[in-house]
Amino acid sequence: MTRPFVGITTWRRFIDTDLGTGRPAHSLGTEYSAPIEAAGAAVVLLPPTAGVDEVLDRLDGLVLSGGEDVHPARYGAEPQPEKTYDPARDAFEIALALGARERGLPVLAICRGLQVSNIAFGGSLIVDIPSTADHHPVRGADEQLSARHPVSFAEDSRLAALYGVRDRVVNTIHHQSVDIPAPGLRPVAWAPDGIVEAVEADGDWPFWAVQWHPEKMIDPVEAAEELPLFAAFVSAARERAAEHAAVKKGTR
Repeated sequence: MTRPFVGITTWRRFIDTDLGTGRPAHSLGTEYSAPIEAAGAAVVLLPPTAGVDEVLDRLDGLVLSGGEDVHPARYGAEPQPEKTYDPARDAFEIALALGARERGLPVLAICRGLQVSNIAFGGSLIVDIPSTADHHPVRGADEQLSARHPVSFAEDSRLAALYGVRDRVVNTIHHQSVDIPAPGLRPVAWAPDGIVEAVEADGDWPFWAVQWHPEKMIDPVEAAEELPLFAAFVSAARERAAEHAAVKKGTR
């Protein structure tokens, strides 16, 4: 069977290259594509482009990746002076989220991706989570990658069924979270301090949105615990690919 075709959004950064310093580049850590490919999908990276419909019509699944904050003006809040924003990426990913929902396209939304989805569908965010025992101010890279906190799933949630547990430990990289959930989305996981850690869509749309970074939990034991999430997403993308193939052959 042909592998499902999954698009992953990218982060525009300025990096040093042989052609000069501060060169603009559309980038993505390899940890995003690795578990998607390992689960059986083919991956394409998605820089912001005007052709949202053309992109979505060619995909079997969409990953909205992590990255910088969405501009707070998108949900009626004030920007933070020390933050930089990427309006082009915001517009592109909001359009992707809306188009994916319209098509019923399988979506895995990670950290910023959850936040983009909540904003796209009419919700709002906590601009900066107050410091708690579970969420601390942004730290250096090593401490960020090693920080962990517990989460608890709603008993009737798809994620609880997928992971097979009600409670687990995840990483702590984000400084924003859902404030008002968008219509059509419901919180299904929380940290002990009350921060929303995952949302699911009403109905049967294959949409998974988590506030932690499953792709960055690369310790073998932790990575194995995250496999069900990537497997479920790619399985849904595979089903969509099979449906598209059947339509093209005129069998459906």
